[in-house]
Amino acid sequence: MNTESDITAIMLASRFKDDSIIEIGIDEAGRGSFWGPIMAGAVIIPSDYTDEQGTLVGQLRDSKKISPKKRLVLAEQIKQLLPHTAVGIVHANEINLHGITWANMEAFRRAIDGLHLENVMSSRLLIDGTLPIDTWTGEQQMIIEGDNQYMAIAAASILAKVQHDLWIQEYCVEHPECNERYDLLKSKGYGTVKHREAIKLYGGHELHREIYIQNWLPGTSRAVKSKKKEGCLIKF
Repeated sequence: MNTESDITAIMLASRFKDDSIIEIGIDEAGRGSFWGPIMAGAVIIPSDYTDEQGTLVGQLRDSKKISPKKRLVLAEQIKQLLPHTAVGIVHANEINLHGITWANMEAFRRAIDGLHLENVMSSRLLIDGTLPIDTWTGEQQMIIEGDNQYMAIAAASILAKVQHDLWIQEYCVEHPECNERYDLLKSKGYGTVKHREAIKLYGGHELHREIYIQNWLPGTSRAVKSKKKEGCLIKF
């Protein structure tokens, strides 16, 4: 049986192929959320990393397998120690307008754009999951559970998850009544029982993803009229 120290000693692969092509690890956070934006991280792991960078990449894992406190520390180290990192964000109104598949790809695109690479199409994308970018003409590899296999994807997953959760926390500081209603700090926007019950009770907030509410809670977000109610914008 593996101990925790055994597990942390397992190193993820640094590259998909042993060549000189730049590889960009990509992962998202918030795709399945009922509320708020979707985020995507993009990270390049240097082919020859320093001792300090090596200590960092040795700790990289799927963000879901790392405690929130540890994720925050790693996310800061990733941004400080790795030269090419970025996060792309697509907001709820865009998701409602264009759909989640478009939003997921657009978050990928915005994250890649944030790296500010020349000749970016000559890079190889390592994307966690099964969704390719439809406008990408270069090489892209879709890797199921890629965040458990490749350093760059794991780093991207940590950046995306931390940025997604921080965005919600900051929103709740400015709009505490929305957290009180929808339990956003705990649910992180996902469809927990308490979150679903709150939608039934209060209706949908402007940052809810309407198609998700219609699919899971029929009849709770049919109306389009919105107004302020006790400081929190609610749809009726």
